[in-house]
Amino acid sequence: MSRPQSPRRSPNVTMKATLLVAGLIVSSIASVSAQLSKEAAIARAEAIFKHFQEGRTAEIVKEFDARMATEVPEEKLKPMWPAFTAKFGAFKGIDERREGQMEGRQAVELFLSFEKEKVLQRVVFDADGKVGGLVFRPVSASVLPPKK
Repeated sequence: MSRPQSPRRSPNVTMKATLLVAGLIVSSIASVSAQLSKEAAIARAEAIFKHFQEGRTAEIVKEFDARMATEVPEEKLKPMWPAFTAKFGAFKGIDERREGQMEGRQAVELFLSFEKEKVLQRVVFDADGKVGGLVFRPVSASVLPPKK
């Protein structure tokens, strides 16, 4: 007994429909949320710092936008945590977290307390939520306003 054959769609029609749906989803997401929520941005900045502590630099590079991935390859990140602890002593904790706008982009500053010094970690996110900037500076280089 043979089954009735269902009409076949051409692969081009199926692909066009899939691309149309995907395009609608992407455009609706982009218009709803061009930046991360404050909590999500802070959580991502903390996760990046945790990856540094654990030596998981490949996880950090995955978060980078194309420019950062080119300018800061994983090989440059690997020696950073041992250098931090050698210079500043053991890590004690995160004293403060700030989130806000910096030059039109979303940024998070974590105030890191080490035995000998306090260090600022700043993560700047691009419009797609990728890391477009990552720096460690003296706490005096903070640019985001403190909590009110």
